[in-house]
Amino acid sequence: MSKVMAPLRWLDRVLHGLRRITLNLITLGILVAIALALFKATQHPTVPDQAVLVVAPQGHLVYSYSEGKWQRAAGALLDRPPNEVLIRQLTAAIDRAATDPRIKLMTLNLRQFQGGSLTQLEVVARALTRFRKAGKPIYAYADSYSQGDYLLAAQANHVYLNPLGAVLIDGYSDYQPYFKTLLDRLGVAMYAFREGKYKSAVEPFTRSDMSADAREENSAWLQTWWSSYTANVAAGRKLKAAQIRAYAEQLPMLTQTAGGDTARLAQEQGLIDQIGTWHTFAKAVATAAGRSPHSIDYRAYDAATAKPPEGSAAIAVVPIDGMIVGGATPIPGAVVSGPTVAQLDHLLHDPTVHAVVLQVDSPGGSVDASEDIRAAVLRLRAAGKPVVVSMGTLAASGAYMISSAAQTLYAHRTTITADIGVFALVPNFSGAFGKLGIAVSGIGTTPTAGTASPMMPLNPALGAALQSHVSYLYRRFVDQVAQGRKLSFAQVDAAAQGRAWSGEAALRLKLVDHLGGMPEALADAARLAHLKPGSYRIDYLPRPDPGDSLGDLGGHLALFLGTSANSDPLTANLAIANLLGMHTGELRNAMLLLRSARPYGYFAYAPVVVPR
Repeated sequence: MSKVMAPLRWLDRVLHGLRRITLNLITLGILVAIALALFKATQHPTVPDQAVLVVAPQGHLVYSYSEGKWQRAAGALLDRPPNEVLIRQLTAAIDRAATDPRIKLMTLNLRQFQGGSLTQLEVVARALTRFRKAGKPIYAYADSYSQGDYLLAAQANHVYLNPLGAVLIDGYSDYQPYFKTLLDRLGVAMYAFREGKYKSAVEPFTRSDMSADAREENSAWLQTWWSSYTANVAAGRKLKAAQIRAYAEQLPMLTQTAGGDTARLAQEQGLIDQIGTWHTFAKAVATAAGRSPHSIDYRAYDAATAKPPEGSAAIAVVPIDGMIVGGATPIPGAVVSGPTVAQLDHLLHDPTVHAVVLQVDSPGGSVDASEDIRAAVLRLRAAGKPVVVSMGTLAASGAYMISSAAQTLYAHRTTITADIGVFALVPNFSGAFGKLGIAVSGIGTTPTAGTASPMMPLNPALGAALQSHVSYLYRRFVDQVAQGRKLSFAQVDAAAQGRAWSGEAALRLKLVDHLGGMPEALADAARLAHLKPGSYRIDYLPRPDPGDSLGDLGGHLALFLGTSANSDPLTANLAIANLLGMHTGELRNAMLLLRSARPYGYFAYAPVVVPR
């Protein structure tokens, strides 16, 4: 027997040794990769003289990264191309380069750019304009220009287009799917309770088309966007806004007249300067740069020229970026109340933080979650720490509820804000069950026990109670805004009604204080905190991360896999969808709404389909 077992024991030792060697090699490989990444991160790039600043953004514009730092580090190790372009990093690099004698010109390569909202694009466009006004030329290139791409390209001195490309401008729209007919066919009824004439978030479930009120609301901010876009493009190209509008309105006919040669059409319309391939463009840049052109990517330039934080006092910038939901576990791309409140309360007790700026880009969401975050903002103010809001593309509904608690509100002209209204949705699947031959029967201890179940029609008394509570929440919302904005209830109620306003209109209605962006908000926060220039630093805080320390390996692994110890399957699906790049769009927001609606939820949410 021992003779038979001896070879097996020998094989076991061999396999055990091979397993150890394999695991050691894998571990060594990971450690080497981490060491290389750390070494690369600590290298301080240098800026050559007479250099070309290369701006080639990959992905879409964001105010804050949706992924944590360790996720981004893992992506870099795996050579995963970036899909988010941090606006403040891009604009800061451009602005420093504008006054840097070592930078001669800029190339703006938009071939892998995925755009952003008009509000985001205009921030970058203004930085490009400042660079150009500093006397430094910009050379722009794309195989084809989308509407968003072209807003940036229009700020360049020299705009190149591939011979087979086009400049595609068609205006702005807000189209979304309506599910009423489908739900009727499936036997699913949606009970909708809302307060606010324009609160249209329930319409996709209760109608088959956009209501007249929603059309009125959306038309107003869409026209603001379109007029702002055409004015910016016209200024960059030294054309009239009417010419840009005519091009967009007549593009199909103009294309036919040009025999389908869209590149030549764009040149004849004054939208581009040169038609050529990438090789043609590169030769032109090389000629402009000189005999031995050097180049530096804007991210490397930012790393080489960014000044280290100064001063013991700090202004903390907190991202309120994404849909607002309740919970205790961070969700990539969303604002979860528990971690956000913890982040704000930490600043409350941090003696180095003298003021807080909320960088808001959110359509709102759960009323309860918004209320929790708003209360944390008020605690900061009660402690004597000023809070200023810088609105991005969206600061609507629940996000505006939070914002109205701050001392000063800044919005861009094209920001979509306010949307002061509340709604609740309760589904009824009894019709669908009936079609499948499923009956629901039972008994309860009271007349209303179990009647909120989606398995049966909603009890009319409970429906009346739900509407009463929605009305109460609306009055409370209006009253909170009235107190925060120092307006009468009647003034806010007249501007509310669930209507989203442009930043320009919100300023007229006194729902915001100033038109401006992050620089103006930071300067105001410093003034309110009595901080002198040069005596403070700005701390841009990341979104809360499930694993916020290197030692929390379980948290990082859970985040990477899209799960966590206390997450439900829906949360896991959202995280997985985020890893796959499916972190935007109405479907994801609908999933987040459903996550918060257990057994039913109340929402202050604006269903705006932000055009790109």
